[in-house]
Amino acid sequence: MKKILWLCLSSAVLFSCTEQKHGPFVVSGKISNAPEQKIYLQEIPFAGEQPVILDSATLKSTGTFELRSHAKEEGLYRLQLEKGPAILVVNDSKSIRLRIDMAHFRLYEVEGSVATSALHELMENYHHQDSILYSAFGLLDSLQKQNASDSAITVASLKRDNQVTAVNTFISDFIKKSPSPAVRYYAIGLASRTMKTEDLKTLAILSSDAFKEHDGLSKLKSMLTVQAANSATPSYPLLNKQAPDFSMPDANGKMVSLNSFKGKYVLVDFWASWCGPCRKENPNVKIAYQKFMDKNFTVLGVSLDEGKEEWLQAVKDDALPWTQISDLKKWESTVVSLYQFESIPFNILLDPSGKIIASSLRGADLEKKLTELLIKK
Repeated sequence: MKKILWLCLSSAVLFSCTEQKHGPFVVSGKISNAPEQKIYLQEIPFAGEQPVILDSATLKSTGTFELRSHAKEEGLYRLQLEKGPAILVVNDSKSIRLRIDMAHFRLYEVEGSVATSALHELMENYHHQDSILYSAFGLLDSLQKQNASDSAITVASLKRDNQVTAVNTFISDFIKKSPSPAVRYYAIGLASRTMKTEDLKTLAILSSDAFKEHDGLSKLKSMLTVQAANSATPSYPLLNKQAPDFSMPDANGKMVSLNSFKGKYVLVDFWASWCGPCRKENPNVKIAYQKFMDKNFTVLGVSLDEGKEEWLQAVKDDALPWTQISDLKKWESTVVSLYQFESIPFNILLDPSGKIIASSLRGADLEKKLTELLIKK
């Protein structure tokens, strides 16, 4: 793995770097092999809302562009092509320059921003690690569907668990060494796919303490502290009780009731399109759904969105195949008080009788619980 070269190596230099992260900044560069189109600079809010357009321009015939904005602290930004993919940018300097070839988009070059270069390298290395993990999950799933021998499944399970550990170790080490609060924030979001809430909270506290003035990390620390406290609570108030019934419209306006799912194990997944951690957790739920859907298990998605268009676009973008419902009332939805939760992602697992048998199952914990219930020993 390549070694990441940091410019801020001492406290004195780190202070001077920090001084440059506030105020106006410019993102400029050149894009080759791209048809004439609009390009946007978007802010990715730390609270998890949808990206906000800050500036836009039309690519010149030479492919050059220049976008400007102003920031109160180091943050995450997205350079979005009208007819193409996006690049994440961090405003750790006043001038960030990129060279992009659309024929080899992932090989873009960065000048003037150590944090943006580090973020690029993180995503490439994480993509490699995640591909290995996905293959390990796929192999295990295939063996289980083929009713392979216990020894083969045990070996495949161990390989998967070892790769989960490898991914978590890689990203944890990266976070601890990163001198960029915005990059740390993004990396903790990546880690939420495979890491337990308590471990995420530890990384968030470590990062927030290292960058005490950073609002984004402070919010993340508070959110994960609450989630960790909830997950550590020995008994969710409704645990082992019948799930209160409710009804909401699906995408077509048809009313769907929770009680209509009785007879199956059901994961009721409370989420929203604007919730970053929810979107990062969706692939884990999808893996569990695909693995156990033939074993009397399904998922019911309950969105805390306000806009129908944003909700349905997120369902499409994340390719979520299970039933989705929403009353489009965000935190005013009746399910918030009915099911006594204060943050999302949040879920409950029901047995075929409709009784709540588990809550707050994320990442590997979800698959582990379903394996205990649905895979014959």
